[in-house]
Amino acid sequence: MEANIRKFRAFVTSTRLGSFTRAAEELGCTQSTVSRMVASLEADWQLRLFLRRGTALALTSDGQAVLEDADRLCRSYDELHRHVESLRGLDSGAVAIAAPSSIVALRLAGPLGAFVRSHPGVQVSIIESTYGEAQSLMEKDGVDVAFVPHPMRAEGLECTPFERDELVIVAPRGHFAQPGAIPVESLLDEMFVADTETAPLLQRELRHSNVRCVTSNTTAILAMVEAGLGISLLPSLALEGCEDRLDVRHLKTPAWRSMYLVHRRAPDLSAAARAFLEVL
Repeated sequence: MEANIRKFRAFVTSTRLGSFTRAAEELGCTQSTVSRMVASLEADWQLRLFLRRGTALALTSDGQAVLEDADRLCRSYDELHRHVESLRGLDSGAVAIAAPSSIVALRLAGPLGAFVRSHPGVQVSIIESTYGEAQSLMEKDGVDVAFVPHPMRAEGLECTPFERDELVIVAPRGHFAQPGAIPVESLLDEMFVADTETAPLLQRELRHSNVRCVTSNTTAILAMVEAGLGISLLPSLALEGCEDRLDVRHLKTPAWRSMYLVHRRAPDLSAAARAFLEVL
């Protein structure tokens, strides 16, 4: 393609300047190189593009007929080249990230802030999602980076451990009379404000649990727990900064949430996505 563009450019520039010699000066090559490229283009197309009268050039009717298309192709190629260069330099581009709210707020805010300050031309899309939604988006190439609770082994993906935090019980102040860790079986009669992602654990451990509502909005869960509408089971990461307002207890038999960072392999990632992963 590059060789053809050089031929097209030799043709267009020679037409504009009316001379192979002047075209060579503008293109930074010799007159014979320009003449040879135009001759090669004529051979490729099996058309006569110029009438040569000494050093003067005159377009043939065939040359006139294809000139506008050749000129448009050269300008489009130049625009494409500028766009590619801007992506390499991260003057533009995009990166899309799917993650649960706790990861977005407490693990991504800092790196994302640093990234956009360094690359203000890159568009960053953050999709706050459940684990299932994040996995689905990754599988469908809907995002560049996703955070999921289990390793994804699909071909073409890289998956690495990112975060491991304990699942803890969150209750209004003074809710539990006994000190220390809480046995999960003692929660059988509790009313829960359930986190979407920990609800399966409740269903497994407490088959007849009383659930007032289920939501992925951690802020809403904490507000409802603080208001006395129930207790909840949440990743400890989601509680950073609010432990003083609530009674946070460990389970007697600890349970954990693991988070994995998943993305396409480096050759399949955009320059913007690779740069973000370096910051992260």
